[in-house]
Amino acid sequence: MTLIADEFLSLPNFRQAWIKVANNQGCAGIDGETIEEFAKNSELFVTQLLNSVINETYQPLPCKSALIPKNKDKWRELRIPTVRDRIVQQALLNVIYSVTEKKFAEASFAYRPNLSYLDAVQKVASWRDLDYQWVLDADIVEYFDNIEHHRLLESVKKYISNTGILSLIKGWISVGTLTNRGLVVATKGIPQGAVISPLLANIYLDEFDKSISESNVKLIRYADDFVILAKDEDSIMLAYAKVIRLLKSLGLELNEQKTQITTFQRGFQFLGHGFLDRSVFPVDSATKSSKKKVSHPRSNLTKQSH
Repeated sequence: MTLIADEFLSLPNFRQAWIKVANNQGCAGIDGETIEEFAKNSELFVTQLLNSVINETYQPLPCKSALIPKNKDKWRELRIPTVRDRIVQQALLNVIYSVTEKKFAEASFAYRPNLSYLDAVQKVASWRDLDYQWVLDADIVEYFDNIEHHRLLESVKKYISNTGILSLIKGWISVGTLTNRGLVVATKGIPQGAVISPLLANIYLDEFDKSISESNVKLIRYADDFVILAKDEDSIMLAYAKVIRLLKSLGLELNEQKTQITTFQRGFQFLGHGFLDRSVFPVDSATKSSKKKVSHPRSNLTKQSH
């Protein structure tokens, strides 16, 4: 762990983190500093930022609230850290991926190097071909907003024991969000929009992933959207009960409106794709969020899996 801390607190790592943040663009945080403004003197600013972390004078600022359309009726709140906070978070990500990737369950596909939602879709099809025909198609209620801070930090300790790094993570998740109602600070929820949040979200559900994967069913999870596959109805019903119990222990619950037990014969949608019998096909954005049974005619199928 000393090696991780040394790699984290190195100037080449912070320079690399700045390049990553700059390439991702994004708007300014509550301090108003933009990517363009930081770039005008980036070498000095990066060095100063690194020194502030080393000297323990670095203090993260609250996130800025921004609403983006989720669909035609709903909005999603993004909580955006400052450019400087994003750089420090990225610098930490650069070095701890090598630690977490060795330990994460194979069932997790989101926010991981060299994996994408298409890999998750293909994994569903591959288990189907091995006769896993029963499906629990599930979704967690407001996952990012309901992650409990104390439980998250306990989970993070299984990967990172360095107290300085743990203190940084605690600061990032508890610093609050500046809204039009003032500063909002909560004891649960991690900011969607923060560089570090996707990794923390995976850490929080890793024990869930491993517990489900220990049984005779197959889990494929992409962030808060997941399916569990089984060879018979009894197994999928047992898995359903176990999911509810495990999520409750984490302070989470299933979104019943977006959760169903079904089969490949009846069809379902997952990660923007429809599954019907032995076919897999993309679904359009208008129907993609629905968990209703898929009933597309075979003439609409654009991809056939064998």
